[in-house]
Parts: sequence; C-alpha cells; structure tokens
Amino acid sequence: MLWKNKTSELYAKRTLHSLTALKMASKCSATKCKLRFLDYFRLVMKHNSSFAVASSKNLFCNGRESKTWRNETRPEPVVPGWKKQRAIILQGKMMAYLLLGLLVGGCGTTPFGSGTVSDSGRQAVGAPVSDGRFREAAEQNLRMASRATIPRRYDYLLAAMGRYLDGGDANAAKGVLARIDTTKWTRPQQDFGDLLAARIALAERRPRAALASLKKIQSPDCRQKESDVAPHLPSHCGPRLPKSRWASFFRTRAMAYAESGGDDNALDALRDRIALDMLLEDPSEIATNHRAIWSRLSSLSPSFLARAYLQPLGSSAPVPLRIKILRGWLTLAGIVGKYTAGKTSIRSEPLSQTLASWRKRYPGHPAERFLLPELIAAGQKKPPPHIALLLPLNGDFSGVARAIQDGFITAWLHDSGAADRPVVTIGNTVGADIGALYQEAIDAGAEFIVGPLDKPSVARLTELPALQKPVLALNHAENSAGKARGHPGSGAPLYQFTLDPEEEAAQAARRARSDGCIRAGVLTPETHWGQRMADSFTGQWREHGGTIADGQSFSDKPEEIAASVQKLLDNTERERPQSPSSSVPREYDMDCILMAAFPREARQLQPQLNFYYAGDVPIYATSHLFGGIVDPVSDQDIDGIIFGDMPWILRGSEDASVLRDRVMETWPEFAQKYLRYYALGIDAYRILPYLEGLRAGSFEDFQGQTGTLLVDGQGRVNRKLLWARIRKGVPVIIH
Repeated sequence: MLWKNKTSELYAKRTLHSLTALKMASKCSATKCKLRFLDYFRLVMKHNSSFAVASSKNLFCNGRESKTWRNETRPEPVVPGWKKQRAIILQGKMMAYLLLGLLVGGCGTTPFGSGTVSDSGRQAVGAPVSDGRFREAAEQNLRMASRATIPRRYDYLLAAMGRYLDGGDANAAKGVLARIDTTKWTRPQQDFGDLLAARIALAERRPRAALASLKKIQSPDCRQKESDVAPHLPSHCGPRLPKSRWASFFRTRAMAYAESGGDDNALDALRDRIALDMLLEDPSEIATNHRAIWSRLSSLSPSFLARAYLQPLGSSAPVPLRIKILRGWLTLAGIVGKYTAGKTSIRSEPLSQTLASWRKRYPGHPAERFLLPELIAAGQKKPPPHIALLLPLNGDFSGVARAIQDGFITAWLHDSGAADRPVVTIGNTVGADIGALYQEAIDAGAEFIVGPLDKPSVARLTELPALQKPVLALNHAENSAGKARGHPGSGAPLYQFTLDPEEEAAQAARRARSDGCIRAGVLTPETHWGQRMADSFTGQWREHGGTIADGQSFSDKPEEIAASVQKLLDNTERERPQSPSSSVPREYDMDCILMAAFPREARQLQPQLNFYYAGDVPIYATSHLFGGIVDPVSDQDIDGIIFGDMPWILRGSEDASVLRDRVMETWPEFAQKYLRYYALGIDAYRILPYLEGLRAGSFEDFQGQTGTLLVDGQGRVNRKLLWARIRKGVPVIIH
C-alpha cells in the first residue's frame, strides 16, 4: 500500500506547485509568461517537485524571484487511505489543466492600437456580424455606448458606424457620426473616425472628400508616402492607425482614386491595391482585389501602360519588391491587350507562349494565383460554332436592325481567328412568333442566339419555362428586373444588351455628383422619352445625396426652348438687391445642369444659358447631344458641355478608329444616321465568348466599342461610358 500513498502524495505536490507557478507567472511579463508557465507545467507533471522548484528561478521573470516566492520547505500534504487515490489524481490533473487554461487566457495581449471595443463588446456583437446581421450588431454597439462613459462611449459609437457601413447603410453611419463631439476624441479615435468618414464619402460618390479624410491619417513623422507603408508598416507610421485597419485604409483609398477618374488616379489606385494585396490572407478577398487590379489595368491605354512601367512609383521612395510586382501587372496588361484587341477571344498560340515567358520573368507574381489561369483558360475558349442573328429586317426598326447586322458581320470579317469563325445565319423576326423562330434556329444547329431587338419579343423569351441555348437579347424586357436566368433548373442563360438612354442619364448624374455638384437643375424634352430621362436624372441624383433645384421640359419650338431656360433660371436665381435689368451678373442656386437633348435642341439651349449669365454653370448631358460626326462650326454653340459617349464615337482606341473608318467608307450616308448601332453589332459579336465569365465574375469587364462592359447577376450587360467636353466645337476626352 505504500507505493499508492506515495503516488497520491506526488500528485498533491504537483498541484501545489502549479498553484505556486500561477502566482509567479502573474507577476511576469505578459509577452513571456505563457511559454514560461508551459515549461514549468511540463516539469511539474514530469519530475518531482524539488526539481521543479530548483528550476523555477531560470524559468520565470528572467531569473528574478517573484515577491510571492519563498525559498523554504513547504509542508507536504498527507493523504490517508488508498481508496481516495484515484479521486486525488483526477483532482490534481483537473486543477493543473484548469490553471493552464486560466493562465493562457490571462496572458493574452491587448490588441494593437486603441479605440477598440472591449472583449465583452466583441462577444455581444460577434454572432450577428458572423451571420451578416450588421444592423443588429450596430444597434448592440449603440446600446453599449449609452451605458459607457467617454472615451469608451466613442469606441462603441465608432464600432457602430463601421457595422452600418459594412451593411451598406452609409446614412445610418453618418447619423451616428453627427452625434459625436469629435473634439473629445482621442488621437486613435480621430484616425479611425477619419477612416470611417472616408468610407461614408465614398458611399456618397464623393471621392475627393474621401481622399481628404484619408490624408488626415498620415502621420507627419512618417517619412514615406502612405501608399508605400505596406507591407512593412514602419513604427513611425503605425501609431496613427492600428495595423488591422491598414487593409481598410488601402482598400478605401484605392476605390476613391478609381472613382476620381483619370490615368494618374488609376495608377495610384493600382499602387494601393498592391499594398492591400500584401495585407490580405483570405483567398476570396485576394481574388476580389486581383479583379479590381485587372479592371484598373484594363482601363489604361497602351501608351500610358508603357510610361507607367518606366516610373511605376512616381516620386515615392523606391521599393524594389513592389516595383517588380507593379511592373509585372503592367506587363501582363500590355500582353493581353496586344493579343485581344479586335478579337472575339484571346485564343492564340503566340499569347500562350508570351504568357509562359512572362511567368519566367516574374516568378511567384501574385497574378499567377488567380488571374493567369483564367487568362489561359479564356485563351483556349472558342466562340460558339454556329450563331443565329434574329432581327426585324423590315418595318419601323429595319434601319437600326441593318446597322446592327452590318456591325456584327464587320466584326466577324475582322476576327483574326479566321479558322475558328462561326457560321452565322440571319432570321427575320417581323411577323414571326419568336418562340417558334428560336426553336427553328436551334433545329438548324445554332448554339447561341443573338436577338431579338424589340421589347415584346424579349419579354416573350423571358416567359419561356427554360431555354435550350443561350440568348443575347438586344433590348431589355419590360419589368424583367430580378428574373435571373441560367441558374439550376432554369435552362440556358438569357443576357440582355442594349443602348439604354436612361442608364446614360443615370451615369451623367453620377458623374456630376462625383465632380462635387450638390444642387442640380434638370432640362429634358417635353416628350415621353424626355420624362423618362428626367425621372432617371432625379432618381439617381437623390439616391446619391443630391438636391434637385428645379426641373423644366422644353418643346422643339425655338421660342418655347428660350422660355423653358428662362423659367429654370428664374426659379433658381438668388435674391439680390438690384433689379433684373441691372448689369450685375445674376447668380443661381444650382451647381450644375443635367440635360438630355439632341444636337439641334442643345445648340439652342446653351446660347440661352449664356445669355442669362449662366454660361459658367456646368452642364452634364447624355450622348444624344452629339451627332457622332465632328462639326466644329455647328457644335461651337455647345462648347463646354460635358457628356458621356462610347469609345466608338470618341475614338477612344486605335481599334475603334480603324473599324469606324471602315464602316464610314462602306456605308457613308446610312452609317452617319445609325452610327452607334454599328458599335452595338460589333460588341454583340465579340462579347459572346466572354459572357459566361463576366457574369460569374471571372473577368471584371470587357473593353468594347460601346463602352466598358460588365454583366450583372441578372444577365444584363451594363456599359461604362467615356467622358468628353466640347472644346471649340470638337469633343475632347476628359478623365
């Protein structure tokens, strides 16, 4: 029985010395106590207590004795009876492991930087956030803030702002910010607040305000540009913003630069995206960031890519690794641009060989992870072998249909992959049942259907229970929003691609808002089309936080056009002491004018605005004000107007210029009237191999003749326009 009693005594000693270790560790440095206790714990469990005690001075506190430690012999507890041995052994083990858990938890370090919510606060909001319930998490933070005192109260309020923004509710975040007395913020709270204010400004399409807020975060002691901080985050920069928030900083600023427009800002956005890439760990976030990088690169001209390669970091201090990464991205964009310009897809043996050379030149480049495999896969993809083009070849829409058809065939003829050119058959939709015609095309071997053009026929296709072959309709079906096609059980996808004037109006409103306009006047024709344009202007403007100062419609009669302009200006004129006949210039309570007008009307509207001293009020218009053919004499009357249009019209690329010149030579008179629809036909042919990847998110966008093309989850092909200003009667591209 003696050995059993000794065993019990041994476990009792180990438990006692574990308690002693806990006392000693509690006095040690938080950064080292964890490892030291683990070492001591192993000794307690493995050796006898005297060995552990003898080793304690080397294990704890750099050899210094804890104030609670005493070098004296401790009485050993006597445990009578072997029947209690098992219980004592278990108690000793349980106590030791319990002490280990308590100590490991107690030795946790405080998160880097202040201005964070306490552990209890994080536990309270953790579950809702993990489920995507950001509003609930924000409201819990607000409740905690109501019970906390300053400055902790502001930590909770800032956390609530962040949750609202994560959930896409910038207005709620802005409301919380209005409740905070920022003069009482701590320095870290001020920096976090500036970051959140930038996110709010970005959500409101105010990129300049976002950049201004982010600029405040930069420490005056930081000797590097903000974009050069990552991935090292120098200590002289770090205190201004916790390391965990640098990712949000670079992401927000990259988006602000991208929203600002222009090649230089696009390059700044690239630099920040590369800095962000070095901080990300989640594969999905990395993939999303790479797509954003590729989108910026795709928007840059070949000449600018070449210039950027020579000076990739501008005036900032050289960072060799980041120079090589950026140059790798720039080189890859140049390669893909060279082999895809004017082609239906990037299927090409030289491209595969060039990509292999690029990989050897930039081993381990971030683009190898996601983008390069997608480019290689796209290069191996072929267009559908047989395409059916269904259009109304006679009747009211025959002119538009003919232009689309000629553009489609022009792209087919210029497709460099001659051996892979598909068979194209053309069908007339006039007087035909679109469902029957669709089936007839499939029976004839068509693998992809392009068309129809009219809304009723498109609507009819959306009502079919399932599609056998994919369709690229050349119009939008009325009230078809939300009818996603191509999901499991719904058959082949139905894409919708058109030159939507209302979307152009929405883009003009967003452009004016991003340029800083707040109060806008609206001028549109006195027609059903004009009312739709006015609704799109005002809806988009208010959605982005703007105010409509006044709106007027005009007829096609010159005297009524003048009256509409005068009424708009009278309604927005600021009060002044002088009479209306005074020579003092009039001032108007609006920052800009949103206008939808055709060339003849626009050439009358602008002179009227100049006559009433409103010539300095910026005007943002849709593409309809420009006829597509440069006419400096006639268009000098619309000087200064900013408008959005397609690369095909503004000659935004060499490919656009070559194809347009060919079309104008072949159909000089007809092409002038339907010029933009030729571009629609070209893009309808070229985008076919890309549609699936664009919708799935494998590609960010497609550089087309009608604009930068994107495909949303509903299968709608959306266009991003180029922007130009009329100068001396000639449109000049601006950024």
